[in-house]
Amino acid sequence: MKTTRLRNSLCYCINFRRAANTLTKFYDQAFIPLNLTATQFSLLKDIHFLKTCNKSELAVCAELDRTTIIRNLNVLFEKGFIEEIPSENNRNNLIQLTKIGEDIRINGLVIWDQVQKKIDQIFGDENIITLKEIFKSIKNI
Repeated sequence: MKTTRLRNSLCYCINFRRAANTLTKFYDQAFIPLNLTATQFSLLKDIHFLKTCNKSELAVCAELDRTTIIRNLNVLFEKGFIEEIPSENNRNNLIQLTKIGEDIRINGLVIWDQVQKKIDQIFGDENIITLKEIFKSIKNI
C-alpha cells in the first residue's frame, strides 16, 4: 500500500484554507450536540442580529456567497429553526428565527463561548491579537 505524504505549500491561500478547514472541524465537532455546524450556528446568530432579513441581506451580513446561504438555510428550515414571512410578491420573503431556533441559538452561545476560550488558550493572548490584525488586513486586500 502506498503511503501518501502531506505536501507543504508555500502558497498563503492554500495554507489559510487548510487552517480554516481544521478550525471549522474543531467548531463543528463542538456543535454536534445541537445537530448544527459552525456555519449554521453563525447564520442563526446573524438572523437574530438582523431580526428579520431576506437571503440577500443575510448573505451580505454573513459575508458568504448566496449558494452557501441557501444550502444552509434549507437545513435550518428543515430543522424548524427558522421560518419565512411571506411577502406580497413571494419573491423576497423574510426569514426569522422560530422559538426553537432562538433556544438553539442561546444553547449554542454557551458552546461557542467554550470553544472560543479553548482557541484563546491554544494561541495565547498575543497571538490572538496578531490573528485579529491579520484577519483585518486580509479583508482589506
